[in-house]
Amino acid sequence: KYEEVVRNKRERRLLHGGDCECCRDYYAAVGPLPPRPQPPLWRTPPSSPSKHGRIGHSKLTFDDLYDLDDDFDADIAAHKKQISRHRHRWEAPKTPPGYWDISFPDTQEVDEINRQADAMHARKKTRTEPE
Repeated sequence: KYEEVVRNKRERRLLHGGDCECCRDYYAAVGPLPPRPQPPLWRTPPSSPSKHGRIGHSKLTFDDLYDLDDDFDADIAAHKKQISRHRHRWEAPKTPPGYWDISFPDTQEVDEINRQADAMHARKKTRTEPE
C-alpha cells in the first residue's frame, strides 16, 4: 500500500473520499448534501396518498430514533464521497490515542489512553473479521 498521484479527473472520482481534522468539522456542521434538482413532473401527481403519509407528519417509532443516527452517518459518508478533496486508494492507519503528546501521561491519562486504544482495536477487528 502506497500513495500515488492520480491526475485524471475521472480516475480521481473512483477513489475513496476521506477527510482531515478540519474537514471533519465541516462535514459534521453541514451534514448530508441536499437532494439534487430534479426535472419537472410533466404529469399530475397521483391523487392517492403516499405511503409515508401527509407532508409534515411523520410517524417515528422509538426504534427509528436509533436508526436516524446511522442514516445521518451514512449520508455524511456519501457527502464525503461526492465532494471530498482528500482522495486515496488505501485508508491510512490510525495513530494510537495520545501518540502525538510529547509529555509523560499520569496514571489516569494512561488508563484513558488504554481504554481508547482497546476500543480502536475492537473497531478494527469488527471491520476486518468479514474479510
